[in-house]
Amino acid sequence: MVALPEQPVGCQQYVDPLDTFCELASARAYLWSIGEYDLAEAVDASQAGAVRYGLIDRIGQDAVQAILADAFRPYREVADG
Repeated sequence: MVALPEQPVGCQQYVDPLDTFCELASARAYLWSIGEYDLAEAVDASQAGAVRYGLIDRIGQDAVQAILADAFRPYREVADG
């Protein structure tokens, strides 16, 4: 068996923290919708992620809040009836 290098030569693996944040916000919104989180817990965890990933400096707090609102909107519309 030939051992492969851990990372192919000339390739870099890179995941944009903004993409990661958007996916995690959507996941937390879904978990809130099924009762795994309360709303404050889900939003606070997402906000902490934005700080950890440096997104407040990169895109600003207003943009972070807009991403969170977009992630939770479909579930809130269902919850509000």
